[in-house]
Amino acid sequence: MDSADLELETKCENALNLVAESRKRFGKLCIEYDQKMLLMENKLLNLQVETVSNYRFKPKNTIPDIDENGSKELDDLFVEISEKEQRLQDVMRKLKNTHEVIMQLDADVIGKKLRAPLNADTMLAQAKASKLLKP
Repeated sequence: MDSADLELETKCENALNLVAESRKRFGKLCIEYDQKMLLMENKLLNLQVETVSNYRFKPKNTIPDIDENGSKELDDLFVEISEKEQRLQDVMRKLKNTHEVIMQLDADVIGKKLRAPLNADTMLAQAKASKLLKP
């Protein structure tokens, strides 16, 4: 390579460095601009929200007063319904527990044997019955 090529190469390298530096600066400026723009938008939105929230609207039609006795009756009805629903859930839970106990008692073979009367005649009858059933 001769000196002209080296000189051209250094000029190109310098130009590329300038482009890279200007891109960095421009990128930083763009980021700062976006941040400032978002900050100003947020300030404007907050200002608009505060302005709208301070404004008192006048209704076109007046809202009638609610009868407090009617609402009290409705509240009493809701309380009564919730109490009955709770009682119903309690009954369903007790029924489920009773059903589980009955299923356990049906499956309890040892308990059945213990509940059977223990005398010689019944034991002899059971032994004969079991021998007759077995081939």
